[in-house]
Amino acid sequence: MSKIRALALVLAIIIAPGAPEGPAFAQEREAKGDLVVIVNIANPVNQLSAGELEKMFLGKRGFWEWGKPIKTIDLIEENVHEDKSARAIFSAGYLGKSLPSLKSYWIRAIFSGRGQPPLVFGKGGDVVRYISENVGAIGYIRKKDFVQEKVKRIEVITELSP
Repeated sequence: MSKIRALALVLAIIIAPGAPEGPAFAQEREAKGDLVVIVNIANPVNQLSAGELEKMFLGKRGFWEWGKPIKTIDLIEENVHEDKSARAIFSAGYLGKSLPSLKSYWIRAIFSGRGQPPLVFGKGGDVVRYISENVGAIGYIRKKDFVQEKVKRIEVITELSP
């Protein structure tokens, strides 16, 4: 990644307003039922633990167990207030982070050379298309954008049964 592109990415993360902590953050965490985590149809994975999903989206896990690189996708919806966005809901519900803390996390990770944030798309249909064309990709969309013929929904397990 060029220095100019990295700087532009960091500035976009810093400048974009984030959702505050507090009651709104709790609501975002609860609203994750509106989202679907999806992968390419050829991906053999049918479920992930919440911890595995978090590692992937925080850049702490780079490869699927079957060897392909993991390509994470964020949905930053156009014309949706950021604190109601799919990204805010996903970050709070699955990563346990508000958008400001997620942005801070990625700024530190980028400048320390520890990782790159997920690719970003503005429409659920674009996320579906990208994932359908990239076997190692994983992302999330609103339920209304789910197209079963193109991608596969995976189950995220919050607690493992004994």
